Amino acid sequence: MEQKPIFEIAIRKVKQGKEKEFRAARSAFIKKLKEQDGIEKDWEFKSFFTMPEPDETDVFVGMTRYESPEAMQKIAGQLMQSQEAANFFSTFDMKSFVAVQPEDGSYFKLEDHIKDGNVLEVAVRSPKAGMESKFSEARKGFFGLVAQQDGYLFDKEFVDLQSGDKVVLIGWESMEAFQKALGVLQTKPEMGAFFGMLDVKAYQALMLSSNE
Repeated sequence: MEQKPIFEIAIRKVKQGKEKEFRAARSAFIKKLKEQDGIEKDWEFKSFFTMPEPDETDVFVGMTRYESPEAMQKIAGQLMQSQEAANFFSTFDMKSFVAVQPEDGSYFKLEDHIKDGNVLEVAVRSPKAGMESKFSEARKGFFGLVAQQDGYLFDKEFVDLQSGDKVVLIGWESMEAFQKALGVLQTKPEMGAFFGMLDVKAYQALMLSSNE
């Protein structure tokens, strides 16, 4: 069976007073991560916005694309035993961690859709109990409006292979485009209807922090 790439998305909230240690430990951990075979691409984003309540400390989101689920599992087994991982994980609390593939089975390359200066939204959510059958239609209605906004780049739906949660990425040309679209969409009944049927586990709006 053909193995398809898998995205790991880690939403990390820096512990109070650990900002300096976090950055140093993250740099060491990512360096070790990129030395492993099976890594296709890695990004680091800084969150500038969340809902419904603001974060008390900085939130960073790491996204790594592995060549296959097996490669991800093997690398994780190796890295989690390292001192670099121990140092890094001691500096943050994990808001959400998912391992996802595109819902439509396609091969998605994030680098084809975003560049420096763009905004990326990431949301981890699932339909509330009893609302599963209505999700697709409600999503279609809401994202039809999203795609009409100036500065919209793309949206892509993923599924977490462990929990079955749905994860969406939405791209915008700029901070201004994102903020303007959010202001418009918040007035639309389609947004209220769609959000009302969801259990949202994590939501962040991001700017690219480092893609080295």
